[in-house]
Amino acid sequence: MSFDLLVLDLDGTLLHDDLELNPAQVNAFRRAMERGLTITVATGRMPRAAARYVAELQITAPVILYNGALVRDPVTGRDLLSLEISPGLPWKVYQSFAHAPVHPLFYRDDHLYCLELTPPIAAYCRERRLTPEIVTDPEPFLRLGGFMKCLFIGHPADLRPLREEIASQLGTEARLVLSRPDQLDLLPAAASKGAALGFLTRHLGIPLSRVIAVGDEENDLEMLQESGLGIAMAHAPEEVRAAADRVAPSADAGGLLGLLTELCPERFA
Repeated sequence: MSFDLLVLDLDGTLLHDDLELNPAQVNAFRRAMERGLTITVATGRMPRAAARYVAELQITAPVILYNGALVRDPVTGRDLLSLEISPGLPWKVYQSFAHAPVHPLFYRDDHLYCLELTPPIAAYCRERRLTPEIVTDPEPFLRLGGFMKCLFIGHPADLRPLREEIASQLGTEARLVLSRPDQLDLLPAAASKGAALGFLTRHLGIPLSRVIAVGDEENDLEMLQESGLGIAMAHAPEEVRAAADRVAPSADAGGLLGLLTELCPERFA
């Protein structure tokens, strides 16, 4: 089987502690694109926080953002798919997260908002080179429409009960997914990287069977399952590795590039 599309998660897959792309991977991906492989990214990040990586990789195919709530053409800036959380829903669950030891962030109109600039939020924004807008009156703001995503930063032990409490209030109105063990995303009900991948392949005219997807967290599960070949990173949780067709070897054993060279020698060798 040959493959025509490679979809890559960013954080935890291409990006690690230093949040910089590996030059060897960048060069290999650029060469693969010159040899006819379409490459894009699928990330939980907002457009501004993903833009520099998209530019460095020289990606021209539509990118998946906000964990599948947005598919955007990076060349024209046109949104091909845009999903929003139901108006007023963030306020509906406000009491749950306001009284939990978590740090909420809100994404709306390509802007980032917080209720208080706590140290975890400040660290998150520094890493992504973002400046949040502080909301002083939460009720009218959270009753608005137009939210693409809400994010709760906290210790995994605190996110678990919060997830259960919020899920009991939401039903099928929205979905909750971990993008990292310490980051819980509230998304539009129809948003997932897997659904966005299906939309993207129809837009590009590429069968899902000819897609390789790579990820490392719960928010990548649907994408790995939808693609023709799903690759989990070696450090991914067990449920993610179990859902994947292959697990990338460690860096000492060739890493992701070694596996991609095995799978697509005509693109990477």
